[in-house]
Amino acid sequence: MMNIYIGKYWVPFPSSEYGGTWSVIAENEAQCVELLKGGAWDDRYEDKIAGAVADSKRFGLTGDPAPMVLDTFYT
Repeated sequence: MMNIYIGKYWVPFPSSEYGGTWSVIAENEAQCVELLKGGAWDDRYEDKIAGAVADSKRFGLTGDPAPMVLDTFYT
């Protein structure tokens, strides 16, 4: 079953002044982390992605959506 994960940006102030949010469709936390690791953000904080995914809100989806990063907003 696929889920939508919605969470807070993991890069701390002052590297990210106001934080941000992200949303990902993934089968599980591990897949969500891998999809987020492929993004164009500060990779010095890549080790914090798994914690952000663990703290995220998640909701089950019906149908057969493809795994993907739906949206990101970072400052």
